Amino acid sequence: MSTVQGLDISACQTSVDFKKVKAAGYSFVILRLNEWDRNKRDIVKDSRFEEYYKAARAAGLMVGAYYFTYANTIDYVKYEAETAIGWLKGKQFEYPIWFDLEREQQFDQGKSFCDAAVNTFCQTLEKAGYYTGVYCSTFWYTKCVSEAVRERYACWIAEWSSKCSYKGSYGMWQNGTAYVDGVSGAVDHDYCYVDYPKIIKEKGLNGFIKPPVTEKILDKGSCYKLGETTVGALAVKELLRLAYAKGLVSIKVGDSKTYDAETVKAVGELQKKWGYKETGGAGVNFVRKLYKALL
Repeated sequence: MSTVQGLDISACQTSVDFKKVKAAGYSFVILRLNEWDRNKRDIVKDSRFEEYYKAARAAGLMVGAYYFTYANTIDYVKYEAETAIGWLKGKQFEYPIWFDLEREQQFDQGKSFCDAAVNTFCQTLEKAGYYTGVYCSTFWYTKCVSEAVRERYACWIAEWSSKCSYKGSYGMWQNGTAYVDGVSGAVDHDYCYVDYPKIIKEKGLNGFIKPPVTEKILDKGSCYKLGETTVGALAVKELLRLAYAKGLVSIKVGDSKTYDAETVKAVGELQKKWGYKETGGAGVNFVRKLYKALL
């Protein structure tokens, strides 16, 4: 996948024309899912989330979401995750649902807390059918989250610089802010290097339905099958013995004068290796493909 550019947007961006964002060359937006209500002293849905979600989709932009965690206990992380699932329900997201970890009160509790917070939020969403990941800065992610946990989930790394210095694997990089036609004021800018839409849709996550698997059949016509003793069937066995000698197949076909069970298994192994349904029957296409492999 070629690198694509996107923006992360919240109610802080008071005016957004998503059609202009799309026209400016951006492929996706990551929308903030929540904010803190000081009066309620609790999390609430971002006041523009519903509006921006509908507008972004209408403009043809792909969408993800991020949840800014305010949790100082793992019980509250669990509450946040369950709340997030309720807000996400009924929508589709081509990009991951990101757990935004960036408060010093959380980092001050050390790796054990941060690891548990990440695992709790992400695994709760995974069980609900969402593709998740973690947003964090290079410094704090490296310092306060163990490598095992960092490599377990998709990573959206934040480092406002001309070059990302994060040593682990990451799929997105927030490199700073930009002024974009259609957005009021400066907005966070992101690069994405992973084809998340393809992964998410193929797995049937984030509100998408997993497409049915259509098995390819190499030979739909007549095939040599179990029990046959024709010259052609025995010729297939000879080709399979050559394939075994060259390391193309792991099953050694014997010298019997019939298309036996070992032959069926060896043919099936090659069919699977080539990306076809294992039928065990060898037809014209199988013979041609095996012959070319032996050359």
